[in-house]
Amino acid sequence: MQWRLFAAQRREKEMENNLKKLEQTIGYQFTAKSLLEQAMTHSSYANEHRLDHSRCNERLEFLGDAVLELVSSEFLFHNNPTLPEGQLTKTRASMVCEPALAFCARDLDLGNYLLLGKGEDATGGRKRESVTSDAMEALIGAIYLDGGFANAKEFIHRFILKDLENKKL
Repeated sequence: MQWRLFAAQRREKEMENNLKKLEQTIGYQFTAKSLLEQAMTHSSYANEHRLDHSRCNERLEFLGDAVLELVSSEFLFHNNPTLPEGQLTKTRASMVCEPALAFCARDLDLGNYLLLGKGEDATGGRKRESVTSDAMEALIGAIYLDGGFANAKEFIHRFILKDLENKKL
């Protein structure tokens, strides 16, 4: 029984160190570390560890998607004053689609910070575009809740909207 406690404490310390490294990578320190942990918790991990479903990253992904859409819309609106609405919408869709966000997540090595269930991990979940792009949106949602709109906007500009031509699909 003692070894299980030790193993759990070791995993917790590893996760804490991993999340500190992620904070350094993104240049943002979370006040509520639990938000960062939730953003990096895939539903497969939550299911496997019998956590309440609200502790996985899906709700943060929902919120992050909305923040990303607003920030990218504002960016396009101000940087393309003559572009018609239809073209703005098409451009935004190519910027925030799954492959583009997965590309950004790879730049951050986000897959290596995820808490995944054993099956998801064994089948390549850390590199799967759907998993990493969802985690990117969840991270945006977590930053938004922890630090407000300005911090989320800064993160999006720095890690998604920069070097945009190489990311549009």
